[in-house]
Amino acid sequence: MPEPVLALLIFVMGVWLWDNHFGAEQGYEDGACRMALVKIDRDLRLAEGMKKLPPMVRSALLIDSVPKTVETSIRSLAELGKEGALDQEGAYALAILDALHKGQNPTRGAFSDLGLPGPPDPRVIIERVSEGRDAWWDREYLMSFGEFGSSEIVLKASPAEEDGRNHELALRVVVTRGAVWLFAIIGVFFIPRTFRSYGQALRSRQRGYVGQWPLTVGLGVFFLAYLASVGFENLISQILRGLPIEGAEPIYLEPPVLAILDSAARFLPALVALGFLFRRGRHATDRLGLTSRPDLFLVLGTFSLLTIADQILKYGLADAMPPDPTGGLSEAEAGGWGLVLAVLSACIAAPIAEEILYRGVLFRSLANWMRVPAATLISAAVFSVVHYQYGAYGLISVGILGATCSLCYAASGRLATAILLHVLYNFVIKVPEWIVYHAPL
Repeated sequence: MPEPVLALLIFVMGVWLWDNHFGAEQGYEDGACRMALVKIDRDLRLAEGMKKLPPMVRSALLIDSVPKTVETSIRSLAELGKEGALDQEGAYALAILDALHKGQNPTRGAFSDLGLPGPPDPRVIIERVSEGRDAWWDREYLMSFGEFGSSEIVLKASPAEEDGRNHELALRVVVTRGAVWLFAIIGVFFIPRTFRSYGQALRSRQRGYVGQWPLTVGLGVFFLAYLASVGFENLISQILRGLPIEGAEPIYLEPPVLAILDSAARFLPALVALGFLFRRGRHATDRLGLTSRPDLFLVLGTFSLLTIADQILKYGLADAMPPDPTGGLSEAEAGGWGLVLAVLSACIAAPIAEEILYRGVLFRSLANWMRVPAATLISAAVFSVVHYQYGAYGLISVGILGATCSLCYAASGRLATAILLHVLYNFVIKVPEWIVYHAPL
């Protein structure tokens, strides 16, 4: 590819990424407050239901104490308030949680300061409790009436710690997040073998067709594929939001259609890249090792290292991490079809497509021209910055994942190994997340 064209593609992609990282913030999506309340409610239930466990166990299961969770919840709701995304239910929750945090009676919360007419009618909250629609703070609000001698109201709500849903949620966390730790512990036994494989990867040289790509060709194909996907995703997003013409309405898609369309959008850049570099599909799968048997031991050892790195990151960046009200939750992933969307999109389509593009094309092209360590760092940095929706913790985590996927590919010579690692990494995030936060309770 001519160097001026390559320079233009790099410039366009750079402008796009700069605008998304440093441009005007888009604000929160519709429904952000609803998802924030779901997350806060379940986090508080977990903190309540597991408060008797040792601190080390709760930390391993990502569960804070009740006071700490209340404090984090207040920060999240206050962040929504700054952006004008706090609805009436959110303001009501914030007033009660803030009062609890300050050791005050929730009925004397700062409701009027948040634009509310006053404390909610206890009869409305009692109805919520009787129908099983109550949140953690609803029962705390009702229990506070005991200070005024309103025993009749208090009897309508057992303490939040006695709510059976809290214990069910705690069981889900123990099973799902415990399973993640089980994978990590098994992987510990393969860490020495993994380090030896990494050492071989750092000295490896690819042979055959994929080891002969000129750098300009590989980079040109990568940038073309990435920019094509950006254009396609923006077009689809614009159509779904409603065409920019008077009277246009947003388009609603049935969940199965949305899942297929989202997966297609993720596969597009990989298909564009393969179309430029290979004449036949069989040629691509053979040369890249897409259908070869992955190195399972290398995947398990690497996953264990990623888990350890994640714990270090969370500990080191705990104070620097800004509040994320929704915690990355999306209304599109609620319900049964939401799980289908999460698995198809994040756990299958994204790992396959991203490994083809970022490791199979970008990393491979760089490694053909420079040493593997440099190619690993550069490709991991690119992989990190294109995930502009994440904060510092997310960007570093994605960068580490990208680097380990590159090393797994270089060590095994099979892209299937990197794909399996990526699938496992996304799966242990998305599926437990859905079970804890999206599954009916």
